Amino acid sequence: MSNYTKLTDFASKDALPTGNAAKIVKGTEIDDEFEAIETAVGTKADLASPTFTGTPAAPTASAATNSTQLATTAFVQAQKASPALTGTPTAPTASASTNTTQVATTAFVQQEITANAFTLPAASGSTLGGVKMSLSGQTLTIATS
Repeated sequence: MSNYTKLTDFASKDALPTGNAAKIVKGTEIDDEFEAIETAVGTKADLASPTFTGTPAAPTASAATNSTQLATTAFVQAQKASPALTGTPTAPTASASTNTTQVATTAFVQQEITANAFTLPAASGSTLGGVKMSLSGQTLTIATS
């Protein structure tokens, strides 16, 4: 993308005395000006729906900016660093037995508890599955039988 820079100072030619050869505007000067304008216009982006090439750059917005301003990759990366979640955040529920660093939803935890629950043998008297228990005051005593 280039900016247009005028090549010939036509106004200075007006100030020259009549008969000065430099006062004459030459076709090549005009042609050079039109080519410079054509290059500048041809390499500018359209205002409506521009298509950029290369690596376009933009200023990075300050943290927590919430507007229609363009978001640079630097802005997006900074927002992902430590999100402060509020309300009731949701996430997809992982499939059974998933063992990764993926976020575990309450639905996943309940599913795993149900799938991995176990039951003790039936209790009789003060015995629960072969384990004797007695409660005295605030002390629970457990002994095997």
